[in-house]
Amino acid sequence: MGLNPISWDLVLFNYYSFGSLLVTLTTIFLGIFFLTLKNRTIATTHLGIGFMLLGIFETGYFLAAFLYHPIAAYHRWMTGGFILFALTHFTQFLLRFPGNSNQRIAKWVLITEHSVAAITVTFFVYFTYISEKIYHFTAHHWDFNAFDASRYLALVIGIFSIVGFIVVPAWRVMITKDKRRIALLMFNIGFLIAAIYPNISNILSRDGVMERSTYMTSNVILFLTAFSFLVIAFINNSAERTTFMVKIVGITLFTICLIMQALVYISSQEKDAEYDSLRMVNIERALENGVKSGDIEYAFHWDDSKESLNSSEYDPNKELNLKEIEADLQNVTTYEEIRNLKEEGFRKSLSSLLDRTHTYFGGYKRFIQKLLDDKKDLSDAELKKLILESAEQWNKRAFVATNRLEAIVGGSFCKKGRDFVNALGDSEFGFKEEIFSHWSEDCLWDGKDLSQSQLRSEVLRYFRYFKPSETRHYRRSQDGTGHYVAFMKFQPEKQQMSEVGFSYRLYREFMHPTAVKQTGILLAVIFIVLALFPLFFKNSLVDPLNSLLSGVEKVNKGDLDVVVPVKVRDEIGFLADSFNAMVASIKQARRELQDYAENLEEKVRERTREVQEKMEEVQRLKVQQDGDYFLTSLLAKPLFYNANKSKLVSTDFIIRQKKQFEFRGKHSDLGGDICVTGNLRLGRPDSFKRYTVSMNGDAMGKSMQGAGGALVMGVVMNSILARSAANNRILDATPEQWLTEIYDEIHAVFKSFNGSMVISASLYLIEDETGKCWYFNAEHPYSVLYRDGKASFIEDGLTLRKLGLDSEFEFKVRSFQLKKGDIIILGSDGRDDVDLTPEETIRTINEDEMLFLRHVETAKANLEDIETEIRKTGELTDDLSLLKIEFQGEPKSDEIEEIFESSDHIDKALNTDSVYEDAKKMYKTGRLDEALELLKTGYMHDSANQRLNKLLGLLSFKGKDYNTAVEVLNNYLGTDPDLHEYWFYLSIANKKMGKYDQALTASLKLLEIDPNNISNMINLSDIYRLMEMYDRAEEYARKVLQKEPGNENAHKLIRLIERDR
Repeated sequence: MGLNPISWDLVLFNYYSFGSLLVTLTTIFLGIFFLTLKNRTIATTHLGIGFMLLGIFETGYFLAAFLYHPIAAYHRWMTGGFILFALTHFTQFLLRFPGNSNQRIAKWVLITEHSVAAITVTFFVYFTYISEKIYHFTAHHWDFNAFDASRYLALVIGIFSIVGFIVVPAWRVMITKDKRRIALLMFNIGFLIAAIYPNISNILSRDGVMERSTYMTSNVILFLTAFSFLVIAFINNSAERTTFMVKIVGITLFTICLIMQALVYISSQEKDAEYDSLRMVNIERALENGVKSGDIEYAFHWDDSKESLNSSEYDPNKELNLKEIEADLQNVTTYEEIRNLKEEGFRKSLSSLLDRTHTYFGGYKRFIQKLLDDKKDLSDAELKKLILESAEQWNKRAFVATNRLEAIVGGSFCKKGRDFVNALGDSEFGFKEEIFSHWSEDCLWDGKDLSQSQLRSEVLRYFRYFKPSETRHYRRSQDGTGHYVAFMKFQPEKQQMSEVGFSYRLYREFMHPTAVKQTGILLAVIFIVLALFPLFFKNSLVDPLNSLLSGVEKVNKGDLDVVVPVKVRDEIGFLADSFNAMVASIKQARRELQDYAENLEEKVRERTREVQEKMEEVQRLKVQQDGDYFLTSLLAKPLFYNANKSKLVSTDFIIRQKKQFEFRGKHSDLGGDICVTGNLRLGRPDSFKRYTVSMNGDAMGKSMQGAGGALVMGVVMNSILARSAANNRILDATPEQWLTEIYDEIHAVFKSFNGSMVISASLYLIEDETGKCWYFNAEHPYSVLYRDGKASFIEDGLTLRKLGLDSEFEFKVRSFQLKKGDIIILGSDGRDDVDLTPEETIRTINEDEMLFLRHVETAKANLEDIETEIRKTGELTDDLSLLKIEFQGEPKSDEIEEIFESSDHIDKALNTDSVYEDAKKMYKTGRLDEALELLKTGYMHDSANQRLNKLLGLLSFKGKDYNTAVEVLNNYLGTDPDLHEYWFYLSIANKKMGKYDQALTASLKLLEIDPNNISNMINLSDIYRLMEMYDRAEEYARKVLQKEPGNENAHKLIRLIERDR
């Protein structure tokens, strides 16, 4: 049955026409957009041309989808004729973007691709023109049955795509070094999305591997996604100017199109299901009551018991392939009989059923037989379920093979058909083995020589339907013009399978009204978005923005009288208000600036006077504050006293307070760190032992607050030591008792401040002769034991809270034994609180407490070197104090004794009164403290006795009683200024007390007397360093090195100066 001449009756819309139209319109709109941009580049021109050609390509699919007439097969001339040229111009865009680079290469690529495209299209048009037309039910459109021509065209399209979307972009990305590389990648991603999947899925859907509706839905989604990538990349990276309205309309249009595509897909699926339900109702009425509806075109009945086809309700003029219909009816009957077999004894019943199947069921029979052989471990129920599930896959593979075999035209079907069947994979082995069991290599079929058409018919009958009844399929007349929608219905009680066919055109007419409404809605929505959206936003968005931009341009030109009108009080209205206020502010500022310019000199004088007054006030306050600092510093310095006189246990400490200040030309520092040492005698008068006391503390708070805590601690600690050791007192107490009493007393003092003043401290009591230690640590950094070149922590955890705070720990005196040569290093938390990145904005404070152990080991427990190592690590952020306790085990050599033995300074003087003689004897017998007491008594009675003063000054210096040494040495040098070494002792004593100015005066005096004295030059350099006069300090250190290049003290000073600068 042929089709009518082309008319409006054959314009039938469906879901596929809707999807094709949506992509077509979107593509054309993009082409228009790119081609209408002002001042567009040559790359953008090529992009616009490419989209216009792609729009014509998509128009071909749209025409094929809605025009139900063989002439619609010529849509392939539009799709095949324009896609290559579109790809050519897209390639030109990727070659030339953004600045028309690579012109020479682009020109030759353009010429080459246009030439190849023209030749390919010419051959494609010719071969399709001489081919027959065929209707694809899978795609619901007319086409040419020109498989070879389509294959060669697809090959050229693939080559163009590889060159345009892989080779060219890869080359451009490699040679492009700036941010344009990202833009090229985004463009390439968009083109690849639009090229790869749609082309592959189109072929799969035409063969039946994929549902055509799935292809169309995914095609629309991927095309719109690809276009979005391209547009976003273009807007963000192109030189052409685009408007805000374009972005709003574009995003809205793409979003609405995607939503409508999804809604139309759901609606079309429901409409298809409705059609199937109505047709099945008509079939049931016709079979049960004989009542036929007007759209029934034919009916066939297969009686399985008689194995005969009843075609009494079929008009032979329809020219259907009855052999295929008979095979279909038998196959579907077999499917229904398998489905109706009881699970009990299923294997046996199935084997019996397979023995009765017809010849053309042979391929499916082999599949089932293999399952029976391979799945013997399955139960009957499981086997039945597996066969029915597998039948769906077998039927789909047969359907795909049928479509591909029908596409084989021209030439020898024997050769091409055998090649196709032979290429079938393992999943189609049943069809392959069954067909080749009849088809010999010499093209005989069961020994018979058949024509090409007969051979094709025989082969195709082995790939007929094997599916449940009541599912839709399509049939065409043998001349290809008659099309029908068919359903099968099985009547088990009659053992009869019936197929009823309906007009395919009526099916299209059934779908048409809904599709027309959907298309109308799409066009209306597009019109609203493209035409009405700009109008809607014109007054509320575009015009206010243009007014604001106009105002900005006028301000840029210097017009400050502009006022932007505010029409709507929305965000843009707020911007306009803010802009007007800003312009008014600028205008006012300009007037004020003019006023300032006219009265600048007077205003400068006024401001200068105000600044000077403020600076004077600040300076007065600073002087007052520095005076407070200086007074506190003077009070605290004498309390930080290394009074230890033990020859077996030596102590030394350094204190570097963070706060540095200057008051009336005097440099000093202030902080909360404190170190105090002294000596005790504990036990009974006839059996006492000597002990060395060492305390290192860190009061809470900065500057004055910390200094206050250190001052209190110094007063209390010195008071305790003074009363405990005064007048050669021997305390009848054990070390544990004494430390406990000390803790209670100090804790009580700080507790009286109610938490506003607390201090962490470590206090050690060391027996001089044995090295036995007793101590407590009140939340102070762990003590370090340096033994045999290795440093380790003495404590292993917190044992006591700070003095002045309640402690959850019970107070306990702890002890351990020192060995000869052991050194204990006590230190405040400034040793760990080091800024590791002083050059950066954000401080990085050291959190590794083991770092200090490494410093001690590197410096070999030398305090100055430890300080150097700490400063190498980073910048101090807190006060730093370090106290060193060294257990000797044997007396140190006595420098003063060497003076007695090798110098006549004292020997020549020791021949006067009894005080002098007695003091000399006491010193020689090791009773230095008694000698000092005796000399001090003599000095109080006769301060003019220079022999006595000379010895007292020397022994006071030796006993580290620097206050007495300074007083007595000043007295002595007033009458005998030529004694060189006493100026040296005076300078050292003043330096030890922090009196750097007096120390400098004494050292300079010695420099005048003895300019080559190396020791004095070392001392002078150190004094200048402590006074932060680093250039002078380095000058004298260098002078020493000129005289003695290997002088270690000079080298150490150089390192300290470089560190402190």
